[in-house]
Amino acid sequence: MNIQNSKFGAMTPRDEIKALLHQKELFIFDLDGTLFNTLGDLASAVNYAMKQFGLKTHPNEDVKIFIGNGSMNLIRRAVAANYVGMENIRDIEKVAAVLEREGYSEESIKEIHKVYSEFYWEHCTENTEPYEGVIELVQRIAFNRGGNCARNDKNRAESNGYCAGAKCAAMLTNKPVAPAQKILKKFGLENSFATYLCGDTTPERKPSPAGIFEILRQTGIAPEKAIMIGDDTPDVLAAKNAGIDCITLFEGFGKAENLLPLEPRYTAGHIKDFAEFI
Repeated sequence: MNIQNSKFGAMTPRDEIKALLHQKELFIFDLDGTLFNTLGDLASAVNYAMKQFGLKTHPNEDVKIFIGNGSMNLIRRAVAANYVGMENIRDIEKVAAVLEREGYSEESIKEIHKVYSEFYWEHCTENTEPYEGVIELVQRIAFNRGGNCARNDKNRAESNGYCAGAKCAAMLTNKPVAPAQKILKKFGLENSFATYLCGDTTPERKPSPAGIFEILRQTGIAPEKAIMIGDDTPDVLAAKNAGIDCITLFEGFGKAENLLPLEPRYTAGHIKDFAEFI
């Protein structure tokens, strides 16, 4: 594969990305780090919860590393970072061992998570912003399909194949549905997706392929016509596990040292680098 170099490593040439995207009908986007920069609000909520339980707070760049595999793992990592170095914080098994050693039961983690979740729900749109080109891209896809895939059309959304033959945007996130909907509503995107599944509405969270399979079922679009666009390991692995293509973004929340070992086939800085091709 031809590559071009950037500060993030090897990026897929624009012509190759363009040719890939022209073959696709369904574009499945992650939310955090892909559509929206949610880091400021996530970090505020994490640190609020840490303070309530007498734990140390974390700089935004550390919270960025904690993100991935759902908000429970976000809190597990934030708590474990009080006792273990950052080099091990992405390893879920090591984090679990540290928490057990320090006397944190699953119930105690759930208590911290509850405080975090309540604060985040109240403040999840205060510092969150869409990435460059995102709003225009999603709205353009919705406009071009003429509203034929509107998520709020209950009869179509429950029938298999209601998007076949049209370009559609979908969203698959491990974020709970309540804050996800609140963010989408603030930026006028609540009705712009053919469908979206969240951490508490998807059959299984990423990296499981179950959410992708359900989106394919709902839209009636073949796997070879679908592509995942995401910035972290759960997105890349979910796409691989589902057997669909994926564009891995290196300017989101994921870290290159975690993404590169997955050998992503298609890579880009961020959505702005290829939005014009969709």
